[in-house]
Amino acid sequence: MESRTTDGKCNARLMRWLVFLSRLVVGGTFVFSGFVKAIDPYGTAYKFEDYFAAFHLEFLSSFTTLFAVALAVVEFLLGVHLLFGSYRKSTPRLVFLFLCVMTPLTLYLAIANPISDCGCFGDAVHLSNWATFFKNVVLLGLTVFLLYTSKRLRGLYNKEVQWLTGLYSLVFVLFFCYIGINYQPYLDFRPYKIGVNIPEALSAGEPQREFVFIYEKVGKRQEFTLDNLPAEEEGWTFVDRYEKATEAPAAEAPAIDEFTIYRGDTDITDEILTDESYYILLLSPDLEKADDSEVDRINELYDYCVERGYGFACVTASSPKGAEVWLENTGAEYPFYFMDKTTIRTIARGNPCVLLLKGGTILRKTAPSQLPDETQLTQPLDQLDYGRPEVYRPHRRIGFIIVAYLLPMLVLLLTEKTIAMIIGRVKLWRLNRIRRRRAERDALAAFGGIEVMDDSPRDSKPERTVEKPLGEVAQSTGLSEAEAASPAPSSDGGPVRKGRKEK
Repeated sequence: MESRTTDGKCNARLMRWLVFLSRLVVGGTFVFSGFVKAIDPYGTAYKFEDYFAAFHLEFLSSFTTLFAVALAVVEFLLGVHLLFGSYRKSTPRLVFLFLCVMTPLTLYLAIANPISDCGCFGDAVHLSNWATFFKNVVLLGLTVFLLYTSKRLRGLYNKEVQWLTGLYSLVFVLFFCYIGINYQPYLDFRPYKIGVNIPEALSAGEPQREFVFIYEKVGKRQEFTLDNLPAEEEGWTFVDRYEKATEAPAAEAPAIDEFTIYRGDTDITDEILTDESYYILLLSPDLEKADDSEVDRINELYDYCVERGYGFACVTASSPKGAEVWLENTGAEYPFYFMDKTTIRTIARGNPCVLLLKGGTILRKTAPSQLPDETQLTQPLDQLDYGRPEVYRPHRRIGFIIVAYLLPMLVLLLTEKTIAMIIGRVKLWRLNRIRRRRAERDALAAFGGIEVMDDSPRDSKPERTVEKPLGEVAQSTGLSEAEAASPAPSSDGGPVRKGRKEK
């Protein structure tokens, strides 16, 4: 008997751990996936454009940003509710429905391969289509397990305050979506980070080469490098040489695959990257769709660069005709260069965006609305805040994100009983107020519904008695106000008093 009880406790403990781990894996995956999408809404929107082009749904391309934000919010909220055990019945069902849509879709992507990267984790983690499909299969299996064990899901918060966790999570994720859309992503997972020297990053992944020299001495051949060539006095005779590739040293900067700028058919990349002074690039992947609300700031910055001797150019992937239309609409006088559209989108988000370079190093990525105006452009660029390099510390930003989310959640967890009591009292006060208003309204309707019926047929509407002012009564009867106010005489000549009956 005791052994059965012990086995039952062990099985129950094992089941609780399995439920906890399943909830942690599925919920954590959804939270991470939703948050990296919220950090970089433009990156998700670009991926939606690729999907719509692959499935011939180009008419939906105008709503890509909206879809990106909605997908980030849905994934993040589902993951949070699953981790916290909130709404333990509905949350696993919604996750199951979500995966029932995504799993067949990723299977098709793995077989047909219209897009190489599904974009599930943005630029933070790149997965192949088959890896994404198997990931969804595992998540779907764990979600089915959670569906059958939903009663074992213990919520971290009381039911009365679970909606507060969802509300704060919604505001939290929308805040970072707003930053990513109107400025730049708060966390940059791309290789073109602030502080990266582009020439060094371009050569980071390239193998180095060195010459190997072959010498012969007494019929014996040996290889030497340039650093340890033998002396002729030792009897060595040069035979041949060849070039040998060596492994590239570990680079501090992430490797960049592509950064090529063209002026017509001429490659001018080195001309821009080797400029030791400041160089400002106005990046626009598509000038036909670019926002021109801040063209005055852009033109003022260009005039300032011309006056101070700094380089300024617009780099776009649009056709020369699109550049001409932009020039006519904005009055631009700066030159137009051309670059691959995907590279421009990877360097900086937004259309357009301003990139500040110095010696090939990225100093700033700025939205046009954040550019200094002409009243601030009064000194050389190195003496302005805009000309100083922006400091990007990803570890501090990650720490801020964690504290900004977990600290309010911890406060709510410690004070949930008090908050639940306050919410209960507020609900009771509102209920009593509604009841009191309803009672007052019913009472007014009862008093205002007194009607005087005449001898008219039943189908006719009853007339309500309306008390006229004494002045109107006196004017209509020809009496004074005092006479009109006196009680009407009875049949025997005296006034009618309360309680007296007429004979």
